[in-house]
Amino acid sequence: MTLRGKLNLPEFRVVFDGEDGKVYEGNTDLENKIIDTLAHMALISCEIAKNDEKKAMDIYADIVSMLYKLPMFISYAPTIKKEDEGSKERKGNYVLTAFEYFFIYTIARHLTDITVDKNTSLKDIFEKLENFEHTDTLRSLIRLYFPSIREIYEALINTPADTRPGFNFTSLASHLQLTSLISWLLQPHSIDLSYLRVASLLHDLGKLINPRHHVTEATNILENLQNKLKSGEACIKLERVKELVASHHGDSESIVQIADRLASSADRLTELVNEALDHIEYGKEVKECFNKEHEQSYDCFTNLGKEKYEKASKDIYRFILSQVISPEIVKNEEARVFPFIPDKVEGSSKEIKPGRPLGYLVYIDVPSIQRFITNFPKLRDMSFASMLVDFLVTVYSFMLLDTEFANKTKSRLPAEALLSGYGGHSYIVVRKDICNNDCYKEIKDVFKGIKLLSDLDLRLQVSVAEFAYDNYIKNYNEVWDEIKTQFSERYLVDFEEKIYSVGLHRVCDNCGIRPAVDEKFGEYLCSRCFEIRDLSSTRGFISKVNSTYLLSVEVTPAESASKVFGDNFAEYAMEFIAGYKKLEDTRYVSIIKADGNRGSIIFSASATFSDYIDKSFRLDYGVKRAFYETLNELANAEREFLKSEEKELPLTSRLLSGVLYLGGDDITLLAPSIVAIPFAVKFFEKATQLTGFTFKVGIVSVKPDHPIQFAFQAADELMERSKIKPEDSENKNNLSEYNKTSIACMVFSSTLASKSVIHSEISKYKRQNNSYLVVTNDIKKVKELLELAKLYEFKDVVSLYNSENDKKEVREKLRQLEDIVSYAETNFNTSNGYLKTLAYILRQIARSDKPYDKEILKKLVERKEGSLKEIPLYDYYFILKTFRVGVG
Repeated sequence: MTLRGKLNLPEFRVVFDGEDGKVYEGNTDLENKIIDTLAHMALISCEIAKNDEKKAMDIYADIVSMLYKLPMFISYAPTIKKEDEGSKERKGNYVLTAFEYFFIYTIARHLTDITVDKNTSLKDIFEKLENFEHTDTLRSLIRLYFPSIREIYEALINTPADTRPGFNFTSLASHLQLTSLISWLLQPHSIDLSYLRVASLLHDLGKLINPRHHVTEATNILENLQNKLKSGEACIKLERVKELVASHHGDSESIVQIADRLASSADRLTELVNEALDHIEYGKEVKECFNKEHEQSYDCFTNLGKEKYEKASKDIYRFILSQVISPEIVKNEEARVFPFIPDKVEGSSKEIKPGRPLGYLVYIDVPSIQRFITNFPKLRDMSFASMLVDFLVTVYSFMLLDTEFANKTKSRLPAEALLSGYGGHSYIVVRKDICNNDCYKEIKDVFKGIKLLSDLDLRLQVSVAEFAYDNYIKNYNEVWDEIKTQFSERYLVDFEEKIYSVGLHRVCDNCGIRPAVDEKFGEYLCSRCFEIRDLSSTRGFISKVNSTYLLSVEVTPAESASKVFGDNFAEYAMEFIAGYKKLEDTRYVSIIKADGNRGSIIFSASATFSDYIDKSFRLDYGVKRAFYETLNELANAEREFLKSEEKELPLTSRLLSGVLYLGGDDITLLAPSIVAIPFAVKFFEKATQLTGFTFKVGIVSVKPDHPIQFAFQAADELMERSKIKPEDSENKNNLSEYNKTSIACMVFSSTLASKSVIHSEISKYKRQNNSYLVVTNDIKKVKELLELAKLYEFKDVVSLYNSENDKKEVREKLRQLEDIVSYAETNFNTSNGYLKTLAYILRQIARSDKPYDKEILKKLVERKEGSLKEIPLYDYYFILKTFRVGVG
């Protein structure tokens, strides 16, 4: 077996083929799944195009492209179309995420006019996409082939595009997508462009199964695929694709070969790798392997062994970064928690002189995102507003640029052009022929004077940077440096005035800020709130709760909601998510807010643009997979407890309905407070394992009638304060120890949860040398507490939720901490109050004859780095109180 491993970042670990029981080389089962999936995609393309070969091939190129950006291809949980019982009539055509709209648009544009101009309304855009006649066909692809698509994507994301140490940090998933994009940039007038794109996307696919003879293997895959298409009488013919793939390592350099070289930054990397080999351990042995041909080279690396292979891979990568990243990254003290970032930046003496420009990178974001989302006090509106932000920066921005490009060139942007899009910003690549003279100005002008943005009192901030040349693809840092210079434009006044009121007016009943201009269901609303309320009637929360999800069993949250609240369940959104079993219930709802630690440092420390894309892909996919697996674990626990195949799984249904945002490292969820903390611990444990990122997590529990926008701000502030920082520690030697996932938790019963209250509560209880509150709780410590209280496993939480004695059970788990909190509060402002509390805890440990009471008190006084300057009293109290308020 060939020794090959991918250097995964940011965890800085080489993962070899065959680890974790996953073997790709010689995997005929995987090969068959690739052929079957690609064949089904082709058959669907022909069906949608009604056997028009040109249209079918254009559609096929976009569908195949989606295989390489799976997080954009699927939602956090796959859904199916639900039909009304006893009829063929379909229920609402619900679309959950912005990426699903993007997938629909990329296909629908080949068949119908979905162009947009500056006066096109949001409602018109949504309805055109939602009413696309082939949406069910596209969903059937995901439903029927979801396991195969996921397995293929994981193989692509885990297999290096180049197996040699120094080149093995980029996956096939990112490399092949970038290769296809560059092929499109290189060939603006090609009549075979869709064939060229498909060839670029598939040309290295053989590396999954047979890395030594990958061209032959890719040709065999295409041969078997073509035979399958012929037997299925598909309209797509792949002879041209097969020719392009077979020739990409030929004597004469083809377009695919040029794009392949540019995408991998091969010329630049080869110089740096060769230079690194003169400075690193095992450099001489690795260089000998480099100098051998084909089979001998593979044998040489295999004989090198895993230890040397991994060491060389890491050392070369660190050297490359020392030559290409900005010195500002290394100066940031927090960069020191990452072993892959070098201690200093040398800077390369050789600079590449860019050749002919091919394309530009357009960066789009929404200034003041949080302010816009938290403008709405109702969950239904906030849920839609959150989705809308991603829709505007990805789908709508792509549609604007695509329309402009079609008007100029009679052609379309490929799906690959959307490189990434989450967290309120996106990167879209455009070809040079989208503009005539001043490309920066012309591209930015596309986004000016847009009515729907004006109606929402929003604007898209657009920055443009040169991205690709005929001899060079810019590094992420080079692109980002140019983009940052344009950020000051967001503060410029555009002098477009809008009169809201000429004097006396009624204030909007919803936001309480703008003048009311219209009435909706008995409420007087401003223009912004009216638009959001109108659009959210079938989207956002409404679409989530009405969808049917494919987990280990089909789950339709609306079935649970209607049993408690009737058909008007949308008016009780927070109560539903809190886990109400009856209208008079008193359970709390939790807001879980999380963000990746030091993401800007991780992305900035990228050796090539493919390296950046790879990190972005792994992060987005890993977070979604972690959520899906944790959700399935909960669903299985509920099924086991309820002993039925019913689709009504109360806790699972509520978590599915409470997804406010899940993209990249930005996560906002609403959950029943009874399950919020164990779900968060399991979810972020998996997310860290799958992505290499660590997370800071804030969890705030409130009553369902609490204004959600303030609770959202409180969770955001608590999240920021939960981050473990190196400066918090007295031990500065092993800073990587402080790159950990952390969780902070608070419960608000009578006080308004807000950013300022979070600040005051932390200031009150977290003092230097005598702190009752840690805030930066290591996720492992939280897990240990839950395990001690028998509240970590979902089966125990599900049992508690369904117990007749739920309140009594939780009170018993919380009783000992309530006693300590009461004592601490009594002595809080007395002389030596902190020491008195410590002494009281130790006395209670000695007095108690209950093992649980003893152990939970011992956890409070575990020494941290040899001291007891802080104890997690309020942290653990709030964690267990979250369960207490979860049972009502």
